[in-house]
Amino acid sequence: MTGFGIVGAGLWGSQHAKVLSTLPQADLVAVCDVDPARAEAMKVRYGARRVHATVEALVADPEIEAVTVATPDFAHAEIIRAALAAGKHVMSEKPLATTVAESEAVAEAARRSGRKLMVDFHNRVSPAIVAAREAIASGEIGRPLHLAARLNNTVFVAREMLSWAARSSALWFLGSHAVDALRFITGDEIRRVQAVRRDGHLAAQGIATADVHLALLEFRSGAVATLENSWVLPADSPMVFDFRIEIVAERGAVQVNTADNAAFRKFAGQGLRATDLFGATPAAPGRIGGFVYEAIARFVDAVVSDGPLLADAEDGVAATRVLAAIEEAARTGQGVMV
Repeated sequence: MTGFGIVGAGLWGSQHAKVLSTLPQADLVAVCDVDPARAEAMKVRYGARRVHATVEALVADPEIEAVTVATPDFAHAEIIRAALAAGKHVMSEKPLATTVAESEAVAEAARRSGRKLMVDFHNRVSPAIVAAREAIASGEIGRPLHLAARLNNTVFVAREMLSWAARSSALWFLGSHAVDALRFITGDEIRRVQAVRRDGHLAAQGIATADVHLALLEFRSGAVATLENSWVLPADSPMVFDFRIEIVAERGAVQVNTADNAAFRKFAGQGLRATDLFGATPAAPGRIGGFVYEAIARFVDAVVSDGPLLADAEDGVAATRVLAAIEEAARTGQGVMV
C-alpha cells in the first residue's frame, strides 16, 4: 500500500479520508488540522494511524508518499509547496491559488520537484459534464456558439457552513469549478472577460464578501459564455447548490443540470428537498461510488499506478487566471485580457 496524508479535517477533508480509507491500495497514515480535536476525530473515524500537529511534521513523515490538501481557498499554495519540497505527490482542492503569481509559483515548484500535482476539479468525471464534452468533441452538435453557466449556493454556505467565507467569495469557491468545467467541455481557452460584482446582502449580515459575480467570457474560438456565481440563493432552496450549463452550437444544443434533476424529491416538514444522486453513490466495501469520490481515486491511481492526472497544475493556473481577470474586470468596469 501507498501512504497518504491529509491536511484539513473539515467537510471536504472527510471526503478525502473516506476514499483513502476505503481503497485497498491506499494507506491513510496521518491527518493534520489547525484544530487538534477535529484532526483526532477524523483519525478515529477513518482509521488513520496518527495526527500531526503541523504541516511541516506531516510532510516530513517518511511513511507518507502523497499529500492531499483540503484547506480553505486562500490556504492551498503554501501547503502544496511544502509538500512538493518534501518530495511528496500532491492533490489540492480548488483553486490552486487565489492570485496568478502564486498559482504560477506553485506550478513551477511542481515542475522542479518532478512530483505529481493534481487539482481536484471533480466535475471532470461528472457523467453530465463528460457527456457534454463528448457531444462537442465528437462533432455531434458542431462548434459551440454561446454558453451559459451558473454555479450558485444558498446563503447557508456563506452564513453557516464556511467560517472563512469573508476571506473568499462564490467566485473563488464555486467559479473555479465552473470555469474548469467550461474549459473541459469546450476544449477551448478563455481569452477575455467582462464582469460585474454586487455586494450588500451578505455584508449586512456581517460577512464581508460579494453576493454575486456575473461575467461574460470570450473564448479563443469566438464562442461567448455567461457565468453566474452567487452565495445568496434562498436558504430553503431544494438543494444547497445549483449547477447548470447550457450550450448552443452550430447543429444542436446541450443542457446540463447536475443539481435538482427531480429523480428524488422529499417533503419532511422543511418544504421540498432534493438529494445529489451522482456525486456520492452506494458502493460495496473496498470500492467507492460517485464522481466526487472517483475524482479523488484518480489521484490514488496517479500515485500508485502512474495513471493520468484528472487536472494538472496548468489547469489550476488557467482557472486562476480567469477568476483573477473576472475580479479585475468587476473592479474596473473594463474588459480584461486573460
